[in-house]
Amino acid sequence: VDMVFASFIRCGQDVREVRRALGPFGKDIKVVSKVESRQGVQNFLEILAESDGVMVARGDLGIEIPAEKVFIAQKMMIGRCNSAGKPVICATQMLESMVAHPRPTRAEGSDVANAVLDGADCVMLSGETAKGLFPVESVAMMHSICREAEAAIFQQRLFEELRRLTPLSNDPTEVTAIGAVESSFKCCAGAVIVLTTTGRSAQLLSRYRPRCPIVAVTRSPQVARQAQLLRGVFPVLFHPLPAPVWADDVDNRVNFGMNIGKARGFFKTGDMVIVVTGWIPGSGHTNIMRAVHVP
Repeated sequence: VDMVFASFIRCGQDVREVRRALGPFGKDIKVVSKVESRQGVQNFLEILAESDGVMVARGDLGIEIPAEKVFIAQKMMIGRCNSAGKPVICATQMLESMVAHPRPTRAEGSDVANAVLDGADCVMLSGETAKGLFPVESVAMMHSICREAEAAIFQQRLFEELRRLTPLSNDPTEVTAIGAVESSFKCCAGAVIVLTTTGRSAQLLSRYRPRCPIVAVTRSPQVARQAQLLRGVFPVLFHPLPAPVWADDVDNRVNFGMNIGKARGFFKTGDMVIVVTGWIPGSGHTNIMRAVHVP
């Protein structure tokens, strides 16, 4: 199990109860809290502090609070998650009419786009793919809308706003992530390639919203799967065993990330990429950022 989506979370204690139920063997399982009640909205800050991510479940939320207040609750929760650097999913009734029809209404298209513009890391379909007549078309339509909405965001201004709202940090990994994202704007990088053991470096890079993809190279299948929640992160699993010399192993993983990025069309030979690595083996030591040309 990689993630648990806990329904009807009303306070921080509910999240702690979920973690207690998972026990010591579930310490690496991410807990995503589904906020779908009035109490959940009122206690959102304490829920956010205890959670690894949040799902804005608007269907039940629209029953619990007045319909005209759902949009502001959505914007508040997404904004708080962006400020805290935690992934947020916007879900329920995104393209509801596509359960029975091949195309969405204009209002639904705007709804999906606005969730992206608000800052959601993920948007989720439910009935459209679970019981709908056009599941593949629903996914393709949502993908198309998300790409258009993403292209409309002024990414550099968003980065500057997030940096301004974030408290000063003495964490080398976070400082390196901020520098890497800023450098990616300066050189129009094709991607940021990050070597990550636990996924934290990739999450910090995603937090500051670079304009380019983040290629996260990891040896952990669980970390790769969990990174799918993060905005802009393209996780790749590196299977070969570590090289005898650690510096050679770093080069092997960086080159692997470059090959994957070129194969996926993120960048081409001669483009600039930002490479983020650690200075010694193990997790928690990310503090090196390099700007390199793709060979």
